[in-house]
Amino acid sequence: MLTYTGLRNLYGDLTEDESSTNLTLGDTLINLATQRLLSSFHWPFLVRSGTATTVASQQFYDLPYNFKKLTSLYITVSSTRYVPRKIVDSVFWDELNATTQTSNIPQYYFIFNNQIGIFPIPASSGNTITFRYRIRVKDLSLADYTTGTITTATNGSATITGSGTTFTAKMAGSWLRITDSNTANTGDGDWYEISSVTSATVLVLLKTYAGTSIAAGSAVYTIGQISELPENFQQLPVYKAAEQFYVKEQKIDRSREFKRMYDEGFIEMRNEFFSLSDSPVLGDIDSEVLNPNLFPRNIT
Repeated sequence: MLTYTGLRNLYGDLTEDESSTNLTLGDTLINLATQRLLSSFHWPFLVRSGTATTVASQQFYDLPYNFKKLTSLYITVSSTRYVPRKIVDSVFWDELNATTQTSNIPQYYFIFNNQIGIFPIPASSGNTITFRYRIRVKDLSLADYTTGTITTATNGSATITGSGTTFTAKMAGSWLRITDSNTANTGDGDWYEISSVTSATVLVLLKTYAGTSIAAGSAVYTIGQISELPENFQQLPVYKAAEQFYVKEQKIDRSREFKRMYDEGFIEMRNEFFSLSDSPVLGDIDSEVLNPNLFPRNIT
C-alpha cells in the first residue's frame, strides 16, 4: 500500500521534480484527485456501520465524526427490527413534533446537524439503533513515522510493543507495517490498521498480528497514513496529479500518457468495486467522461 509519504515520493519521481515547492503542489493535486475519485460513485468500500443505544425520552443521537451520508437504518426492540422512514422535509419533521409523542415503535427518522432524530421519541432505554453510512474522507497530510524499533509482536495478539518509539493517540487510524526479512524477529511486511495507542511504546491493532511472533526483537517498521482507495488503485490520484503537472509545464504528450494511465485504472476500479445495487448515476462531483473506444473492456 502507498502511504502519504509514498504517494508524495511517487509524484516527485513521475514529475522528475522533488523540490519542496513541487511536492507541496503534489499534496494538493493528489488530495483533490482523491476526493474527486471517491465522490464519483457510491463505492461500497466507503460504507461503514455504527450503532447507538436509545435513551428514554431522548430524540436525537450523535452520528460518527466521519459521517457523510446515511445508506440504511433499523432499530431493534427486543427481537423485532423496525425500519423507520426517512424524512427530508424539516417542515414535516417540525409538524410531527408539534406535540410530544413517545413510543418504542419508531416510524420516522430525520438527520440534522450530524445527529439522527427518531420519531416518536423512544420511550425506553437500551434499544439498538443500527445504521450504515458512507464516510467523509479527509485529506492525507501526515508523514511516515519510523522512529525506534518493534520489540514484541505476538502471532494472534493485537498488542505491539516498541522501543525508542513515541507512539501517540493521533496514530489511531493509521497503518503499521513491520518490515519483512528472512531473519528472525522481523515482521511479515503486511499492513495493519492501528486501533488505539496505549502508551509511547505500546499500540493496539484493529486485527490481530498474523506474522511470526517477534520476541526481544529490533524490527524496523513504518507507521503511515493511507488512502481509503483500494490498495491496487492508490496510485491513481498520483497519475491525475502528474497529468495536471505536465499540462502546467506544457508537455502535452507526457500529460496525455498519465491521463491514459488514470483513465484505464479508473475503469478497472469501477469494474471491480462498483456495486450493482447502487444507481449508475455519477455522484455529486462529476467524473470525467471517458471515451469508450479507448477501452475495449466491457464496463456494463
